[in-house]
Amino acid sequence: MARATTKKPGTAVANWDEELAKQAEVAAAVEANTGGGQFFSVKGGILQFDGAPLPGNQVAVVIVDSIIEYTYYEGDYDPDNPQIPAAYAFGRDEETIRWHENSIPEYAGELCKDSDINQWGSAETGRGKACKNSRRLALIPAGSYNAKGDLEMFDDDEEHFRKTPIAFMKLPVTSVKGYSTFVKQVSGALRRPPHGVFTRISVVPDPKTQFKVLFEVLDKIPNELMGAVMQRHTEAEAIIEFPYTPMEEAPAKPARGGRAAPAKPARGGRAAPAKKTKKY
Repeated sequence: MARATTKKPGTAVANWDEELAKQAEVAAAVEANTGGGQFFSVKGGILQFDGAPLPGNQVAVVIVDSIIEYTYYEGDYDPDNPQIPAAYAFGRDEETIRWHENSIPEYAGELCKDSDINQWGSAETGRGKACKNSRRLALIPAGSYNAKGDLEMFDDDEEHFRKTPIAFMKLPVTSVKGYSTFVKQVSGALRRPPHGVFTRISVVPDPKTQFKVLFEVLDKIPNELMGAVMQRHTEAEAIIEFPYTPMEEAPAKPARGGRAAPAKPARGGRAAPAKKTKKY
């Protein structure tokens, strides 16, 4: 009769423990970010975060992920009464994207490429589309610019890249082509994806479209930071498709003359500022 033996833990077990520990951090981070996120805004050509304009209209980031985003709004745009899209969709392949289940019944679940609102000429004016074909980017700040335009990088602070909350940016339709070109250039020249480089994002005036969002490679991310960045890339992939949610109505306050003031959408909490380290 064969005698049972007890296997001693080897390198394979230790490696699995290490990998599982990394995935546990990702899972916990995903739960911490569930339910939406904070956004960089480029409204009016002003680059802002949490309502504060950024010096020089620019910021240094790591683009940890990006997806295609389609949005369709009903009615005229009213800046004083922001609305969520009547229909929206997220994905990575234009051939397979479907309108989100929370979209209006007319489109929910339908292939976007087959929808009447995603055809050229469907816009109420002009030859464009009724829905907007954009990109949603997931970003981690990698440095900050001061009023003089000097850049302070965080590239010697691994903890910053592991712990700083992921923020998001929705690109204007007129800047999507520029982003696509940037991704192709990084891939071709550096053989890296966007999350393999430090990127400068800036917003500049444009005579045809009022403003554009531009992308520029600052440098490759050093190998000693890639473990943290890859972890955040995995995290971003899991959360970037969070849906739009109905805006919460704040309690109306009586205004002068007895009329209630319009409700304002609730705002998210302020992200902790990233630490500054060395000059870049």
